[in-house]
Amino acid sequence: MTIHSFPVFNYEDMVNGAITPDHVFDTLRKHGYFYLTRLEQVVPPRLFKSLHEKARHFFASPLEQKMAYYIGASPNHRGYVPVTEKGAYSDEKIRAYEAFDIGYDSAEAPGRGFKLVGPNRYPGHVDGMDAALQAYYDANLRIGTELLRLIARASQLEDSHFDRYITRPASQLRLIHYLENDVLVGQDDASMGAHTDYEVFTIMHQSAPGLLAFDQVGRSWKNMPVFKNTLLVLAGDMLEFMSGGHIKSLLHRVVSTGEERYSFPFFMNLDFDTELTVLPAWGRSDKSVVVGHHLLGQLYRDFPYIKERVDSGQWVLDFAIPSHNEYEQI
Repeated sequence: MTIHSFPVFNYEDMVNGAITPDHVFDTLRKHGYFYLTRLEQVVPPRLFKSLHEKARHFFASPLEQKMAYYIGASPNHRGYVPVTEKGAYSDEKIRAYEAFDIGYDSAEAPGRGFKLVGPNRYPGHVDGMDAALQAYYDANLRIGTELLRLIARASQLEDSHFDRYITRPASQLRLIHYLENDVLVGQDDASMGAHTDYEVFTIMHQSAPGLLAFDQVGRSWKNMPVFKNTLLVLAGDMLEFMSGGHIKSLLHRVVSTGEERYSFPFFMNLDFDTELTVLPAWGRSDKSVVVGHHLLGQLYRDFPYIKERVDSGQWVLDFAIPSHNEYEQI
């Protein structure tokens, strides 16, 4: 099914087998993304509404109150990301967004390394934010797990092939608030620079247009529309690797008209220590990649506090930080 040439899947049809795994795989191979609709059984409209309400309440808080949850003061990459936590996207004119991150909630102590394990932190002054975000995280993890089962079947594997790698996944939910501003008003002004996402999938909900995807066939940027109570699934770096490059990680960026906008990406990933190889159905390769090593190698570029911890030796790594992300190819 398509709407204005954009691939759209009914979630109910996808999980009950009316849409085949091969169709899902081929859609990602052709487009790098698809939309999911009819989500009532997993993300009811009231949960979308609550997510927006909690995000608006938190981001409207005074900066001092938000900075009490600064992500750089967290041992496990949880909390508030201010506009000053600027990464190294070359085409990002200014940093015009703030964010709040949570991950897989675990009582396990983070330890000295970067494993993305441990408890989440929630601002106490936003009533019900913890319950709403956890419910939304759980719903997206369920969707991501279903998508991985489809990828497994399309790759001639058992449905449950990836289940063993989703015990405490390095999956993150990010609330992003693009600020109203009078600086980014040009057609090509990026409020988030061009990049791919480092995980297996990104499952995204948006409040307004602004996301652009790079069309490899047309060699141009394509505006991605926004539909109510709908999710947008993007292929990520680990999916490109596992598929032997048959599916490409979707290069995308965000442009701004200067108006306020919210985005809620869920980065579906496997356990931090998972070592991946190319799935046999998609080729032969001696190369492997550790999910968490790739993730941290890219977050090193995106978060100054992570770069400082690694460079100072506070986090000692047993792998090299790459000079670039090999999947971000135009």
